[in-house]
Amino acid sequence: MNETLGQRMEKLLGSDEARILKGDFERELYSMDIGDVPFVKRLFDTTPDLVIQPGSVEALKKIVRFANDESVAIVPRGSASSGLGGVVPTIRGLVLDFSAMNRIFALNRAAAEEATLKVQAGVRWSEIEEFLKDEDLSVRAYPSSFFSTVGGWIATGGYGIGSFRFGHLRDHIESIEVMFTSGEITSIRSGDEEFARFFGTEGQFGIILSATLKLRKRPKKSLPHLLYFGSTEAAFSFVRDLIQQAEITPYHIKYVDAAHLGEVNRILDEDLFSEKDAVLVAFEDEKEELSFLAFAEIRGIHAEDYLAKYLWHERLFPMKRRGCNKTPLACELVMPLESVVPFLNTLKRKIRSYRVDLNVESHIVSDREALVMLTYASDVRELRAYLAHLTLIPVLTRLGLKFGGVPYGVGIWNSPFLSDKYDKETLRSYRAYKRAVDPWNILNPNKFFAVRTKWANIPGLLFRPFIFRMLVRFARLIAPVLATPGSTTECGAEESVLEKAAYSCVKCGSCAAHCPAYTVTNEASVIPKNKLMLAKKLLAGGKIAKGDSDKVFLCTHCGMCREICQNDLDLPAAWLELEERLGNRFGRPDEAIRDFVATTESSERYWRLVNAQKV
Repeated sequence: MNETLGQRMEKLLGSDEARILKGDFERELYSMDIGDVPFVKRLFDTTPDLVIQPGSVEALKKIVRFANDESVAIVPRGSASSGLGGVVPTIRGLVLDFSAMNRIFALNRAAAEEATLKVQAGVRWSEIEEFLKDEDLSVRAYPSSFFSTVGGWIATGGYGIGSFRFGHLRDHIESIEVMFTSGEITSIRSGDEEFARFFGTEGQFGIILSATLKLRKRPKKSLPHLLYFGSTEAAFSFVRDLIQQAEITPYHIKYVDAAHLGEVNRILDEDLFSEKDAVLVAFEDEKEELSFLAFAEIRGIHAEDYLAKYLWHERLFPMKRRGCNKTPLACELVMPLESVVPFLNTLKRKIRSYRVDLNVESHIVSDREALVMLTYASDVRELRAYLAHLTLIPVLTRLGLKFGGVPYGVGIWNSPFLSDKYDKETLRSYRAYKRAVDPWNILNPNKFFAVRTKWANIPGLLFRPFIFRMLVRFARLIAPVLATPGSTTECGAEESVLEKAAYSCVKCGSCAAHCPAYTVTNEASVIPKNKLMLAKKLLAGGKIAKGDSDKVFLCTHCGMCREICQNDLDLPAAWLELEERLGNRFGRPDEAIRDFVATTESSERYWRLVNAQKV
C-alpha cells in the first residue's frame, strides 16, 4: 500500500467525510469482480493503493480533484456483479466504493405514470423496490442482478426484466447527475446529446452521482405463463407471432432451452419441467392475459401454473446451478431477433468438442432484438481445463458477430470487440469526448477503449483486434484438446462444508444486501461472499492477518445469507467451521465480538433490516 498516498488522503478527508480502507485483504477484495481469470494479476496491478468509501458529494469532489491533480487512477465501484473486468483496477490507484452513497431522495409524486424518484448511484434496485412498496409505485424495469446498484446498471448494461415493455434503461431515466474529473457536477437530461454516452460505457467519461427514475403504478400481480415447444425454431416463431399482436404487450418475454430446464430439474432434484425449448411470458394486466391465452390456445404445450410461477420467481437468481463444476462462465450478446435461431443452431454444432453443458436463455428486449445469455460451468481448480473453457467465451462472441450480434458489455476482456459493438462515427465521438472530459485518463483507465498491461504493454498487444482474432482461431483448435469433460465427470473427494461453500459461491453479491453485520459495520470484509474469499486463502495456505481473522467473528449467525443464497449453500455451518479454524489459529476476538453485539443491538438500520425480513 502506498503509505504517502494514504497519509495525504487522510489529511484531505475528515473521518466523517469518508472511510479509507488500507488493509491488504480489504484492498485485495476490490481487485476482482465476479469473473475468475487466473492470469489477471500478471497483466495488471489489480490491487488498489486505497479503497475509499465517500460519505458525501463534497468528500467525493475532494477525492476526484486530488486524483486529477496528481494523475491517480480512480475506479468507481458498485456491487461488482459483472465479470468483464469493468471495475477491476489496472494500475492500482483509488477504488471508490459507492456503498455509502445510497440515499433515496424525496419522491416526486405526480400521476402514477409520471412520478419520479431521485436516488444516489450506490442504491440497490432491491432497496428502491422496497421503498416504493408503501407508495404503491414501482420501477419500470430492473436488472436480473436485482441487488446491483443504479450506477452499476447505468454503466454496464441497461437491459433486464421489463425491457420488452419499457425499453432500455436510458428510456426510463429522466436525468442523471455526473461529476467530471475537474470536480464539476452537471445535470444531464434525457434529451441532451451527451445523455446516452454514459450508458454502457463503464465510467469512462464521468462518475454517476444520482439518477432520476421514471416510475409507474405498482402492478397488482404478476401473471406468468410457460409454453413448451418441439424446437428452437418453433419457440422463436411463437415469439415473433406474439410480438405482432397489437392488443398484447407482455411485461417480459424470455426463451430458455431444454438444457436450461434440465438444469432446473437437477437443482430441484425432481423431473418437474419437460426438458424442451420453452418461452416464459409475463403479464401484469388480466385483460392482456386473456387475449394472450386466446392467441396461444393452440400453440405450444402449456405448463402447469405453478411451474411458470416458479420460473418467474427464479428470474432474480440466474446463477443457480448443481454439479461438480463450480465456476460459472458466461457469454452475453445482443443480437437481431431474427438471427437467434440460426446462431444457436450453428453454435451447438461448433462447441461439441469443448465438452461443456451449455445452457441458453434469451431475454426478448424489443420487437427487433434479444439479449442472448450462454452459460456453462467449469472448475477454476482444474486449471488446464478451466483455461480451455475460458477461451470458449471469445469463440462464442466471434461467432455471434457473424450473426449480427454484439457483446453486451466491454470491460477488459471484450475490449477487442469494441469496434464491432460501436460504429466508427460513435467511437470517434466517444474518444473525442473522453479526451475533453478526462484529459489525464484517470477514469477507469487501460480498458474499454484500449487495454494497456504491465511489462511495457507487450501482453497488451494481444488485445489488438487483429491479433486477438488470430488467437481466437488458434484457441478453437487447441482448447478442445485441453478441455476435460465438464459436468459428466465424477465428483472428486469429499469436501468439508466450508470448502464446498467457498468454491461454489458465484460472488453474485445478493448476500450483501441482506447481511446485518454489513448493514451495521459497512465493512466489506464481513459480507458472506468476502468471508468465503478469506476461506479460500485459508484453505490454500495463504497468508492471513489477525485483523482479517477477527472480522469473520462479527456475525449474528442469523441465517439470512443462506435464505438469499442462489445456490442454497449451508453458510451458517460454513461460518462455524471457519470460526473454529481461525479461532484455533488466532484465538477468538471476544472484546470485538462484545462491541459488535452492542453496536448491532443499538443500530436502527439493523432493526429495520430484521423487521423487513419478517414482513
